[in-house]
Amino acid sequence: MKIELFADYRSPYSYLTNFRLRRAKVDFSVKLIDAVEVMIAVKNQPSPACPPKARYAAMDAARSAARAGVPYFPNRPLLAAVMGDAFPGSAMLRAGLAAQKLGVFSQVNDGLFRAFWAGEDSLVTSAGKQTFLDSLEINAPTLWDEAALAWTTDELHKNNSEAIQKGVFGVPTTFCEGEMFFGNDRLGLVFERLQIEEVI
Repeated sequence: MKIELFADYRSPYSYLTNFRLRRAKVDFSVKLIDAVEVMIAVKNQPSPACPPKARYAAMDAARSAARAGVPYFPNRPLLAAVMGDAFPGSAMLRAGLAAQKLGVFSQVNDGLFRAFWAGEDSLVTSAGKQTFLDSLEINAPTLWDEAALAWTTDELHKNNSEAIQKGVFGVPTTFCEGEMFFGNDRLGLVFERLQIEEVI
């Protein structure tokens, strides 16, 4: 079955879903989108714009990770840099798109999710970005330069438009044979459809 995941690295639930799909050895593709832009476009309320929702999401993501046996210790300095606009979160999405072009997406995708939700990577500085690539043991010296090019922004907007057209209103959203499943908590239904028993 064709599995497609719409995700954003800033979303803990996207991280959980990506991790669980990888662990289950599901063959799936990832479509990176700017979840905040998509949610605003469809008149949904991003969690950061609603403090009670944001507080609940932080607590719920932690217990969801514990229940699913997924490593979870948010990278507070990195998240603070992104939330405080000191570092654009879209830069990480553009890095993921660049990784797709350079043929190293699987490693970079998982690495960026870990950097936010189960790591201590410093991606704000050039040195930190290089250390991140070194830790993945991949040869992608042009990744960050490629990510800064205009085409990555255009591609991200294209992905956002596709998500909106498909009815996506937040992340993670998984499509299984064209049927939409929203949220990490609905991934069990996807596994049922795939006839997969999730092993924790």
